[in-house]
Amino acid sequence: MRQSFAASFFLNCVPAAAVGLMLMPPLTAAAATPEPNSAEQVEGGPSDVKVIDPHENGAGENDHCIAADSCSNPDVVSERAYLVDTATPGGTMMRQGPDVAIGRLHPEFVMRLAAAIREARISGLSDVGIFSAYRPPAFGVGGFKNKFNSLHSYGLAVDMHGIGAPGSAQARLWTQIAAKHGVACPYGVNNRAEWNHCQPTRVKMVRADSPLVKTIAPQGPINPLNMFEAGKAMIESVAKLFASFGGNPATVESSDKSVRLASRGPRVRVAEVQSARHRRSERHIASKADKTKPVKLAAEAAGDKGTRQGHRHLARRARG
Repeated sequence: MRQSFAASFFLNCVPAAAVGLMLMPPLTAAAATPEPNSAEQVEGGPSDVKVIDPHENGAGENDHCIAADSCSNPDVVSERAYLVDTATPGGTMMRQGPDVAIGRLHPEFVMRLAAAIREARISGLSDVGIFSAYRPPAFGVGGFKNKFNSLHSYGLAVDMHGIGAPGSAQARLWTQIAAKHGVACPYGVNNRAEWNHCQPTRVKMVRADSPLVKTIAPQGPINPLNMFEAGKAMIESVAKLFASFGGNPATVESSDKSVRLASRGPRVRVAEVQSARHRRSERHIASKADKTKPVKLAAEAAGDKGTRQGHRHLARRARG
């Protein structure tokens, strides 16, 4: 069978690889379809939860930076990557992807966490890293009944891995190092449920009337930039957090209790109690002395009277 000129040119001049590519669009299209997240299926999260990429600004614009610090500041970009590399992702991080879960942490919090983790690893906590980071309320994870109360929902809290068990020397070391960099672990190292919960503020719950609440939806931040801007007001200074948590981390819970008790009335110190007992003893001794004092005064008065009468008697005899 004779071939046409076009067919002969096509077969002789067009590479075979190119022919193969032309015949494979359906196959490549199928391969481009993302596979379902197996971790999300295992955890059984709500099917209507849509995870938004942290680099989307939520406004439908072409600018994909969630905040100026996140994209234009190379330090923030580098430290986010460090947090991802050192993380031991838990279930909620895997459901979103570690990049998303850590990408939604406040930029200032990112800088402080990275510095604390870096020093902790040098100091012997070689496995320290983030276990749980951002969590959208729709995941239904956490201790608060209303998940909008959790700082995790606003990129202002993490749960740590690699800091030992509650009350351990490793947990104490991490708490002290974290406080030095402005990261507070407000529940204390002895708290069996929240010893590894850390944040850049002493506030443990976001109130319903907080401006932060309006920046998120059940599925995540409406606009991450707005969430970060609102979160600035809650972040406390490094110096203030170090002053509150940089001492003995085991006393954090007891000191918080002392503050609450002190607000109800004046505190009584041990030294003051001892001095009060001493004063009571002195008053008791003084009261005994006071009871004998009238007797002495009466005797002295009688003696004085007798002396005066004796003097008058002698004077009369002298005149007579």
